[in-house]
Amino acid sequence: MGLITLLLLIFQIYLIATVIVLLLDNREPTETFAWILIFILMPGFGFALYLIVGRNWRRAYDNKSRLPQAVAKQLLQIFLPLRDLSESKAERVQLKDHFIEAKLVELLKNNSHSYLTTENRVQFFHQGADKFDALKKDLRAAKRFIHLEYFIWYSDDALGQELKEILLEKVRAGVEVRILYDFSGSLFTLCGDYVKEMREAGIEAYPFFNYLSNFKIHTINYRNHRKIAVIDGTIGYTGGMNVGQEYIDGGKEFDAWRDTHMRVEGEAASVLQAVFAIDWYNTVSNDDIFDEKYYPVDFEQSMDHPPVAMQLPTSGFDSQWPSILHAYFTLITSARKNVYISSPYFVPEPSIVMALKTAAMRGVDVKLLLTGNPDKPRITYWAAFSYLEDLIRAGVKIYFYQPGFFHAKIFSCDGQMCSLGTANLDIRSFRLNYEINAVIYNTELTQELDRQFTIDLDNSTEFTLKDFSQLSLPIKLRNSLCRLVSPIL
Repeated sequence: MGLITLLLLIFQIYLIATVIVLLLDNREPTETFAWILIFILMPGFGFALYLIVGRNWRRAYDNKSRLPQAVAKQLLQIFLPLRDLSESKAERVQLKDHFIEAKLVELLKNNSHSYLTTENRVQFFHQGADKFDALKKDLRAAKRFIHLEYFIWYSDDALGQELKEILLEKVRAGVEVRILYDFSGSLFTLCGDYVKEMREAGIEAYPFFNYLSNFKIHTINYRNHRKIAVIDGTIGYTGGMNVGQEYIDGGKEFDAWRDTHMRVEGEAASVLQAVFAIDWYNTVSNDDIFDEKYYPVDFEQSMDHPPVAMQLPTSGFDSQWPSILHAYFTLITSARKNVYISSPYFVPEPSIVMALKTAAMRGVDVKLLLTGNPDKPRITYWAAFSYLEDLIRAGVKIYFYQPGFFHAKIFSCDGQMCSLGTANLDIRSFRLNYEINAVIYNTELTQELDRQFTIDLDNSTEFTLKDFSQLSLPIKLRNSLCRLVSPIL
């Protein structure tokens, strides 16, 4: 047997074996074919890459006794009043001439155990300076504890240094301070000396899913993309902004940075605290923060202002269902008047593409706002263009934001319901990352986001079929190749 024949035989055996392993994962066909292509183009290395970043470890993880959802049962007693009041709270969600809110409330309760909260006060921030000014004020006023969880944390810029000094001051004053940061997201932004200084002062700071320790290399593809801040259990923050000066002034790469974040007081702050507590346990195996003292909100007590109803669905490596994907799909397919979506990245699930096209073709005003100035790597930015032609032909209007980097993740439906949070409109956010979104059932807040959306459109350019036709063949081919591997980005 010649050497070439032997190598071909080995390659055939390798390909058959790897494809069998891949098929047993029962993935979407497009994702399966994307991995097969990688197996063919990169023999050996492609399969190693699949084991590290592509294997569906969710099935094996679900069988472990230390699943975070099992730990969450310790929170059940605390949240029993909220669970028991869910039906009566749902009746308080009254939107004119709209039927979807009750179904969506039920969906999010079933797919992510997300109970409806109503006693909330909400404030939106559309600029980093405003958000961090408010956060710093709340941190300085903290009396008992501060819990922070971010995907990216910069230690060597002005904001990172200022937050460190505030937190050091608070821990010296007896306030408990806990920090979670994503290992991948903060790998090149958070230096060891910075973390060491905080730990030596009494701040508990840990990386979420440190895949370089305890043989956790298989978790490298599962990132904690959540942004959560909880102060004393009564104030919470979530949205698109990480800890970095670039979220205020654009940093070194961009002239400006457009993002949206929210501050909430009330019941939803306790939900954010519960999400942090589960992530904390998943990181350090310490259930100290499941104690009732970290959940001071009285779910049965009415606040002295009109209630804001919301749910906070989460999804991640340990989730049974892609709850945020379900929420977006339901809102798009049920919209009557308009759907406005903002996202920096657009590598959508096929179901979302179909929902957007169908909504536009039945007369719903569908607008999609993306960043016109991509960050790195640009493969996701290029892949997005391959989806745009069909969407535009169906009636979806596409816009690219121009002044700087656009990072807001906003969804608005019919001027009555909205969502903002950490999830991008891409497969990674829907299927792989740990994410959290606030789904808000409130006309005034939705219309506030709609007004900001209009302002953003004024700073954007529409992408039309004429623009698409002017793309060169090599550019279209590049975009299509990026789309081919988009299911695994």
